[in-house]
Amino acid sequence: MTKKSILYIITKSVWGGAQKYTHDLAVALPKEYKVAIAGGGRGPMAEKIISAGIPYFEIKAFQRDVNVFKDVWAFFEILSILFKTKPDIAHVSSAKAGGVAGLAIKIYSLLVTRYSLLAVFTAHGWTFNETRPKWQIFLIKIFSKITCLFYDKIICVSEYDRQVALKNKIAPEKKLITIHNGIKPEDYIFFERTEKRFTVGTIGEAIKNKGHEYLREAAKNFPDINLNIISGLPDAAKYLKNFDIFILPSLKEGLPYVILEAGLAELPVIATNVGGIPEIIGSTSSPQEQAGILIPPANSKKIADAIEKLMGDEKLRKTMAQNLHQKVLKDFSFEKMLQQTLTAYED
Repeated sequence: MTKKSILYIITKSVWGGAQKYTHDLAVALPKEYKVAIAGGGRGPMAEKIISAGIPYFEIKAFQRDVNVFKDVWAFFEILSILFKTKPDIAHVSSAKAGGVAGLAIKIYSLLVTRYSLLAVFTAHGWTFNETRPKWQIFLIKIFSKITCLFYDKIICVSEYDRQVALKNKIAPEKKLITIHNGIKPEDYIFFERTEKRFTVGTIGEAIKNKGHEYLREAAKNFPDINLNIISGLPDAAKYLKNFDIFILPSLKEGLPYVILEAGLAELPVIATNVGGIPEIIGSTSSPQEQAGILIPPANSKKIADAIEKLMGDEKLRKTMAQNLHQKVLKDFSFEKMLQQTLTAYED
């Protein structure tokens, strides 16, 4: 039986949600797939991929910010990798990779006519959902629509993102699929707690979209507690047991792995009502069913109010933590995500 060849492409090889998504799929694919990954730089994700024995191709010109010269260079690097790997499926993650790699995949498909190449793009939260000037949002929507023309299927990691794409006519409905991120409990070993003080905090890249400034401002109301913001640390989830309350103050999200990880670590969660977060935490009027506290983004006072509420109610903290733990195990398993993705590859 001839193996299907699949090439995953991603902008950066740091360790974040999109990188974990790509890594987890790549290492878990059935044996009938031949896998390779291409990404910008040789960061933590690249090292994990190489350690797993999967071929990794560095795209040296790839970077997150727009740079016409480097983007053109990256286009030709990707085109060269496509000719080397000859994939049956090209699966791209992140907005920047989506555009540059999408064009390279389309050109490659036109040049190589001996087989059909399936092009898949995963949107880990649409960039036009970010807080930006209106003219930038307008241009990003146009860019997103052009990007989606290059792909046969667009995976949205939340139903929210799928609905937003439909509302803004980013892609036709037949292309758009919702597949929630999923995690494997056996992949996680949490360190024993060492922090003695009551601790609140978050894990996330130190960028504006993560909303860390609002968490820092809220924490000023509680001088006796410990604030812990972990950024840029690979496998940071292993330290989650040091938190009493996990807070995700993001301004924009797709479907964050870190909330799934906090649920797995049995932590109570406060998170902003953005992207796919409500699809994890949900909303209910019953305290017995509550899996977290949803708050509006960019609001330090609401963060402080939620912290105060949970600090004063240990029973509620435990109930929320247990509810979220059960929901993660039931609805956000990696096996479910993998099977739905394989179905997308085969349909």
